Amino acid sequence: MKKINWYQFLIHIILICFTTQTAQSQCDWIYADVNTDGYSIDNNGQITLFYCENIVDTIWAPNGYIDAVWEYETNTGEECQDWDWIGNNFFLSIDSNDPCLEGLNEVSVTFTGYTSDNENTSPDICVFNIEFYNTPNPNINLEGYNTDEQIIICEQNLVTLTANGLGAAFGQNTIIQWYLNGDTITGQNDISLDISSTNYDINSANVFYFTVSNYCTTLNNLEEESDWLTITIYEGYDECEPCRWEPFTQSEWIENDGIGTTSDQQFPSFTPNDDGQNDYFPENPFNEENRSFEGVENHPTCKATIYQLTIYNRIGREIWKSKKDNDPWDGKNENGKECKEGTYYYKMEYVLHPILEGTNTTTNLPHSATIISTGSLYLGR
Repeated sequence: MKKINWYQFLIHIILICFTTQTAQSQCDWIYADVNTDGYSIDNNGQITLFYCENIVDTIWAPNGYIDAVWEYETNTGEECQDWDWIGNNFFLSIDSNDPCLEGLNEVSVTFTGYTSDNENTSPDICVFNIEFYNTPNPNINLEGYNTDEQIIICEQNLVTLTANGLGAAFGQNTIIQWYLNGDTITGQNDISLDISSTNYDINSANVFYFTVSNYCTTLNNLEEESDWLTITIYEGYDECEPCRWEPFTQSEWIENDGIGTTSDQQFPSFTPNDDGQNDYFPENPFNEENRSFEGVENHPTCKATIYQLTIYNRIGREIWKSKKDNDPWDGKNENGKECKEGTYYYKMEYVLHPILEGTNTTTNLPHSATIISTGSLYLGR
């Protein structure tokens, strides 16, 4: 086994480092006149220049070349060359409206400079990238939805938002930050946002938006903000078909000028005997849970139904009527006298969801439409 000659090994390493440094330094003229925020050099020595929209610039090669050519490919794969010169000075024209550069987000340029006519003399070669940026016009895309309107979805059908209008291809120099209801969503800096990963509010409106910055916004010390997208997320009751509230909704409906009418239905016995069981029809009084349509803690759900009730005896005479919204029957007539045991008839006029837009999937009527439900019930003592 041969012993390692450490002297030769160190000389070899030094030569490699010197050669790498020389190769990089021979191309430093590319960014010599550029502000430090206008270019970057990665760990491999790759130079990238940044340009904002509608720019016109010139990159001059150093003196000493007798010929030079700049080569790059368009976004359609076509090859372009540039060999402009003035006297013995060669340059590359950067114009975002140039047919070869128009529409490009990034281009890799190879500069080849010849210092001699001797074929045995190797040319200088520098490879660098150019990234083009536009001022962002940020907006949120949500496939299948009109983002110009408030969106209503079910909790089990959460969606993914996509950031658009970034002004350039998404990369390390394009910074995104997502927000929910005015607060930063920590760690959400990708082009997409999965709503299920956020701390959204259930049964209420949620406002999503994002900010974006790139090289163009950095020049102006600002960041662009997208329009706000409001998404109301309902919990998954009845497969999120707001709203179905038995026994008021039936399986058969007739639509007539926005008024729905149900078929008759026989209800279980109604026993107003103050035993705490079925003492009122259709519910206990003052059942205001979830009936407030304002504020953060209260929200409209299926139990937010607003109703008025009318009770008739067996010959069709009205004996009692609600004096206010959500006023249940206690088994007495208008004079406060207890009604006899037997069968009675009711007419219930109600609105399932007074502030929800769109059509109810059960009734095929607008959520805010007045619906009439009729039927009979047995009053027992």
